[in-house]
Amino acid sequence: MNVAIVVLIVVVVVALVAAILIVTRTALRRVALSSGRMIAENFSEKDIVLSDPAANFFGLASKGGRQVRGNGALVLTLHVLWFRRIGSTKPLEIPLTTIEFVDIVRSHAGKSVGQDLLRVGFGGDSAAWYVNDPRAWIDSIRPQ
Repeated sequence: MNVAIVVLIVVVVVALVAAILIVTRTALRRVALSSGRMIAENFSEKDIVLSDPAANFFGLASKGGRQVRGNGALVLTLHVLWFRRIGSTKPLEIPLTTIEFVDIVRSHAGKSVGQDLLRVGFGGDSAAWYVNDPRAWIDSIRPQ
């Protein structure tokens, strides 16, 4: 009887994990599609240096830990670093001429995911994102 209960528990746990993975993957696909549309509406392909339609925003340092983290479109052009979170109508636009530093951190504004984050300092504040290749972003943002 004990073996049957253990097997049942294992099956239920595996099914729950699989369901969570499927829901998460589906949600991220929808975010990427929506963000892809935002990018296409605001930029021509020739103007984009780098983009990430599912960048995870960790907020502005000046607002602390009370702000909500969220995914959205992050775009780097030759003149601006642009981000718009899904569900937001107002983008964060950082002219490259105002960027004071760019580096990699493990946490920002009291939040962490245990991964490298791209942090950009501008106007006495900073913002951070979880992106696929933060080093590529740093190399592209830093003046050559």
